[in-house]
Amino acid sequence: MAGGKHNRYNILYTTSFGNMMGGGQWSLYYLIKHLDKDIFHAVVLCPTEGELAERMRGAGADVVRLKMGKIRYLNPLVIVRLRALIKEKRINIVHTDSSTETFYAGIAARIMKIPLIWHIRVNEGEWFLDRILSLLSTRLILVAKAIRPRFQWLAKSRKVIVVHNAIDLEEFDNFSATSSMRNDLNVKRDTVLLGCIGRIEKHKGQEYLITAMKHIGNARLVLVGGAEEKYLKKIKALCNELRISNRVVFITYRDDIPSLLKAIDILVLPTLTEGLSRIILEAMAAQKPVVATNVGGNTEAVVDGETGYIVPPGDSLALAARSNELVADKKKRTKMGQAGRIRVESMFAIQLNVESIQEVYLKLLRHRT
Repeated sequence: MAGGKHNRYNILYTTSFGNMMGGGQWSLYYLIKHLDKDIFHAVVLCPTEGELAERMRGAGADVVRLKMGKIRYLNPLVIVRLRALIKEKRINIVHTDSSTETFYAGIAARIMKIPLIWHIRVNEGEWFLDRILSLLSTRLILVAKAIRPRFQWLAKSRKVIVVHNAIDLEEFDNFSATSSMRNDLNVKRDTVLLGCIGRIEKHKGQEYLITAMKHIGNARLVLVGGAEEKYLKKIKALCNELRISNRVVFITYRDDIPSLLKAIDILVLPTLTEGLSRIILEAMAAQKPVVATNVGGNTEAVVDGETGYIVPPGDSLALAARSNELVADKKKRTKMGQAGRIRVESMFAIQLNVESIQEVYLKLLRHRT
């Protein structure tokens, strides 16, 4: 039986962050924003107050604060509090997206005899912990088929479902297409602007793109995102060593990424590991071609030679060669960008994502009633 307000099903969502700086937090926000509110009511567990909590409330969710800590510092009180919350809010399903939350909430959900969905956004895991958490989970939602090998022992299990990340195209399109960025960076109209957007850290592979810039003509590069300081110093030193510092600009976190994407000409993603990058989908929504590495779900988003190019990870020369092809051919950039937009509309629209996840909820609920 449905519980809570107006006889809706109550879904408890958990998140490890209080900000909106990660793709996972934006994916959770868009899911909750587009939930069928006649059927489901969202309760979001946040570690702190902040932008994420405000956005979740704006999307129609109740917000509860609870900081879980680390698994290695096992805290039984967290399980006690989760059990009480599930009972108080009459939760029907728990939906988690990190290992710590899945561990604690998985135990609480088992005690309360309700389903738990573990939403997995990255390729990397821990052999033993993954097995424990998959036992605590009723379903595992993967954001890309490429994550399946992480759970190879569940290859024949119905527990594992793939639901790709998605874009709220209506909200995306409402962002202004004009941006002062090119003027701010003094980028001439005939100079191609490459963008690399995402946290600046070793596994994102920005050093390979910096090296590639030495071989890319008539282009400038803007790297956007917060940084791991040691790695940032390393790649800035590399820029100086290659004498390309005047062609590379670093920008910290911005809240107008759609506008920024509309201002660049090509998105380049040199990452060494990936789940399914939201920034690729957003670039395609902005009708920009993408050069991305052959890792994770990148090949599920980018069609090589059609919406952009796929290159081997850690290969600066391949990054340079494919980027140069696009830098030199504006018609190809336009054609690939248009094909990317069509692909996003047909495969990665938020409505498809939400419908798939709601179907998972309803199947689990029907099984229990």
